[in-house]
Formats: sequence, structure tokens, C-alpha cells
Amino acid sequence: MSSRLAKCPHPGLAARVCAKLLRGVILLFCLSPLLWSGCKKSDNVEPTGATQPTPEAPETPSPPEPTPAAPLPLLTIPYKKLDTARLFNGIQVKTTFSAEFGGTATTERQDPSSYELDVQLRVRVPKPHQSVAELQKLNPELSRVLPDLELLLQSAKVSPLYEELYDRKVASLQTNLTRLDALLSRHNFFDIETILEVESPVTHRKALLLQSDMDVDTDGSDGDRVSTLDPISSTFQPFTSYRWPKRTQKPNPFLAVWEKRLKDTDKDLGTPNLTPVRLKELQELKGNLKQQIIDLKKQSFLVGNIDPYVVLPLPMVARKDGQPAARIGDFCVIIHGNKLWPCIIGDAGPSYKMGEASLRLCREMNSRASSNARAESDLKVTYLVFPGTAEAPRAVPSLEKWWLRCDALLGELGGYRGELTFLDDLTKPKSTPPPWEPTFIGPCPDFYGPPSPW
Repeated sequence: MSSRLAKCPHPGLAARVCAKLLRGVILLFCLSPLLWSGCKKSDNVEPTGATQPTPEAPETPSPPEPTPAAPLPLLTIPYKKLDTARLFNGIQVKTTFSAEFGGTATTERQDPSSYELDVQLRVRVPKPHQSVAELQKLNPELSRVLPDLELLLQSAKVSPLYEELYDRKVASLQTNLTRLDALLSRHNFFDIETILEVESPVTHRKALLLQSDMDVDTDGSDGDRVSTLDPISSTFQPFTSYRWPKRTQKPNPFLAVWEKRLKDTDKDLGTPNLTPVRLKELQELKGNLKQQIIDLKKQSFLVGNIDPYVVLPLPMVARKDGQPAARIGDFCVIIHGNKLWPCIIGDAGPSYKMGEASLRLCREMNSRASSNARAESDLKVTYLVFPGTAEAPRAVPSLEKWWLRCDALLGELGGYRGELTFLDDLTKPKSTPPPWEPTFIGPCPDFYGPPSPW
């Protein structure tokens, strides 16, 4: 090419042509990488002008639609009965539970009925019996111990005291229905089988026949006879309803305890910012303590572990309407099996409870009896109460006189067979009898020693 340019008659034109060619070569050299990278060699060369349809990509199967989850169960527990339980006081408890949908938590929180417990107490009031056969089921020895029992029951009638007692029991349950811990126990609700008014057709001696159990009473104190005593139960009180004037200057063993309680109460009354309710409680307590201290200084009382006595409900010995069924000090005979014990009505107890006697009497019946163990839990104890037999004035217990009096009263009711136990006076030192002197049941034997063989 250079030779051709050299021969060109126009040298300037030749220079311009050479420069243009050189720029073309340089441009081609610069664009060559781009041209090579943007072009791909096709494996299948189609003729010019032929239109090849674009191959469709294989169809990818779409994932299956998720199965909708089963709806959560409703938060509703259907009405159903649950397990049966028993409270500490023997009440059978049947519980039911139900739930339902309501409003929002804020709304339901303000509605007391959205979360509540319904208490329904059902009781069956027992009916009294008055036949020999029914009494025999509880004590098969009773008709043998009391030979005239069948004759006495022919004219006997159920005492109104029975209905009155169960009216008070039901009222007590209604009052304490919102306090399960204060409800009368099953044992104490069914603690009386019958109360019968009996009368001998021969002597016209009247008596009350009560068929019950026997709980333990440990109350009472007497500094004249017993200088030291320990309170052997949490409910102990140094007083009994049967009392008499003190005979000596020996202080009651609980006087110092009650005087300290009075000082402590005075101290509590001096506490600032007492509520009106608390102030009233302390003032009432102070008044009671002052009166009780006077009683401890001037009077003596029966002693639960020494004297044989029975406790009757307060309304029975201090009725507001009409004459009381019995009075404090009236004589009473306890029958259990084929044994009999003489005693008196010595104290008044809760208005809704029956069947209670002193620890001394309970231990005579059952050596294991204590403040925590009954002498008899079943309704196997017969109480024969003789109304209107209390002696006046009241005096220091004389167990020998009590035995004689109860022996005579049983005779007026048709007599008895069995052992009327003679109880020793535990406040007196025992004297050892000479070996030749026989011992007897009862204070007045008719003979000394066995009958002579001739």
C-alpha cells in the first residue's frame, strides 16, 4: 500500500486516508473484546429467515396448599361431678365444676359472679326412737340392768328437748355456713339417739332417758381440795356451773394466771390507735376477767379429773321458756353395758352438743379416755337424769352420799341389776384396810364376810 501511496499524485490526500485507516484499526481493536464476549456460538445453526419457537421451560409443580390446622378446642369444661372428699369435721363434700365463655378479662374481673363458689349444705335430721328393741340394739344389757324398762317405755314420750336440740343444731349450721372451720362436725350433729320422758307407774318417779355418746370435760378447780392442777386441754376453764363457797384460805391454783391475764389486758387497752371493735373486745374481756377473779377467790368448783359429773346443754338447765328440764346438781346415773355410775349434773355446755362427762367418769368407763380421746364414740351410753333432785345448799362433793342417793332413785324407778360402782374420793389419802377386813361395792354393806356355814 505504501508504494501505491507513494505514487499518488496528491500526497496530502494520501496522508488523510492513512490516518482514517489507522483510526479504524484502533477502533476495531478496542471493540473486539466486547464483540467476542457478547456473541455465543450456536450449536444448531438454523437457516436464515427461519423462526424457531422459544422452548418452554419445564413446568415446575406448585407446592400443595397447606391443609388448614384443626381449630383449637374450646376452653370450656363441661359440667361434671368431681371426686367426693371429706372435710376434717366429717362433712361429706361433693364438688361440681363448670366453665363458660364470658366477656373480656377486664369486664369479668369486675363481676363477682364470674368467679364464685356456691355452698349448699344438706343434712338429714334424725328421728328419735322409743322402743325397747331399738335401745337393745345399742346396749343389749339395758333391759336386764333396768328390769322395768319395758314398763317404763309403755307410757314414755319423746321429750320436746329433742326437737329443741336439733333446732339449735340446724341454726348453728346456718349461722356458720360461710365458715367451714366452724361448722358443727358430723359426730356432734348426730350425737343423740333419743330423749325420753319416763315415769314409774308405781312410784311416779320421773326421769329423762338420754341415749348418747360420751365426750370428755376437763374443767374445774378447787384450791381447798387440790392445791396444784395443770390445764390438760386447750379449752380448759377453772370453773364449773356447780360451785360452793370456799372453806379455807388456800388460793385457787389458777388465781395467779387470771390476775396476770387481767394485767396484760390493761396493758393492751393502753395501746394507741385501737380500732373500735378491738377496744370493745378488750373492755368486755377485762370485765369478764374481773368477775372470774372474784369467783376464784370466793368459790370452789368441781374438778374434772376427780369428781364424777355430767355436762348438759345450757338451754336444758336454764330454759328461758318454762321450767328447765334439769338443774345443776340434779342426780344422774350413767349406764354402759352392765355397769352403772352415780354422778350429778355438774356443768352446762354448748347449746347444740349432747353427751359429755367429767374426765374422772370417762376414765372409769374407758381407761384410755383423755382430753383428746372419747370414752365412747358410739351412741351406747344411757343417761338417766332425775329432775328436781338437787340438794341445797350446794356443798363439797360427798361421793358416798351421791352413791346412796342414786341407789335410792334407781329403786324408785323399778330397781336395777348390775354393778352401781362406788367411786373413791381421790382427794383423801387412801387408808390400807387390815387384811382381815373385807371390801365391798357400795358404802353400806348388809353383812361382813361370807355367810356362816352353820
